[in-house]
Amino acid sequence: MIQWKPVGEYIEPDWVKLGTALPPTLFWRPKHGAILGYIRDGELFDAKWLYVCDSNKVTDFSAINPPGDNIIDLDAHRASA
Repeated sequence: MIQWKPVGEYIEPDWVKLGTALPPTLFWRPKHGAILGYIRDGELFDAKWLYVCDSNKVTDFSAINPPGDNIIDLDAHRASA
């Protein structure tokens, strides 16, 4: 389940200090749906840093966590059921 937060709570990283190696965030645009990307200087870029739109067209965001040790191999799970 995706945990959405209002975009007003989003804190832009210090891009100069951190560079661009951060994972993308999931943003919600009411007219176009979800997109993985970054907000920098008031503009939304996709995960490849291509311009998408002004960030004021975004209403919500959600951090995406990488897979952890809770991954289940569905074929093995189904075979054991």
